Amino acid sequence: MDADGSPMLRRDLDVPYSCPRSAHPARITSATVSMNAPIPAAPRVPGAPPMRRSPVRWGIGDFFWVFFAGILAATVVGVMTVAVAGWEPGDLTDPQAVLFNGISAIAQFVGFALVLWLLLRVKGNGVRSDLGVFADRDWGVIVACLFAGVASQWVFGVLILPINQIADSDGQELVDQLDRASGVGVVLLAITAGVLAPIFEELLFRGLLLRSLLRRMPAWAAVVVSSVAFGVVHFLDPATIPIVPALIGLGIVSAVLAIRSGGLLRSIALHMGFNLVTVVIAIAS
Repeated sequence: MDADGSPMLRRDLDVPYSCPRSAHPARITSATVSMNAPIPAAPRVPGAPPMRRSPVRWGIGDFFWVFFAGILAATVVGVMTVAVAGWEPGDLTDPQAVLFNGISAIAQFVGFALVLWLLLRVKGNGVRSDLGVFADRDWGVIVACLFAGVASQWVFGVLILPINQIADSDGQELVDQLDRASGVGVVLLAITAGVLAPIFEELLFRGLLLRSLLRRMPAWAAVVVSSVAFGVVHFLDPATIPIVPALIGLGIVSAVLAIRSGGLLRSIALHMGFNLVTVVIAIAS
């Protein structure tokens, strides 16, 4: 028990955050993140009584539950969409395929969100408190991260160019889908790739997974493992295989931002900038 009578968090369950700004090291080490740092509290209403916090009981295994819940939601909604629309499975026209993919992607992110919200309510203190979504509100830096994401798309694109040439690939299927899309399909895919994917993937990978790993391994290892996992799951879309190294690079930068800031707004902005380049180029073409 703390001096004020509130329960103390177990050493292996508390959520780590960055050390003070003046103590930031030049490189990420296990010292960068205090393993006994408290979960940052959401802003309190003036005059409200102090809130008691439950020990955080979610971990790495829960990441897989949330991830597969999203996949299941996308599969179920996709099948229902084909059945209700009367489309021929396996023989969709280009507009139908674009609409199908957009609806399935939205269902996947909704599945992520619902299970993640429920998980953190039952095994923690809620999304905002446990994942520190709004812990950092330096909007100037956040906007800079958005532009850094745009720049990183070009930098990583150049670095993986030899891989694309060997694989005879020009990137993700998203570009081809947007080229074939029109109307509602364009709107769905643009919103999904440019807005929803960055938000929910950051909550899942730099929020739930990274923070779970930080309780079990040094910070540098948690950054690497979470970033590799982020890249590997994109193997579900075979067209993204040649750009997996770029996605791992994006994951590393995003994880560093999440650890150093203690929040997710910077990594979300970086991810949005990265994805928006693809969306804008595809629509413009």
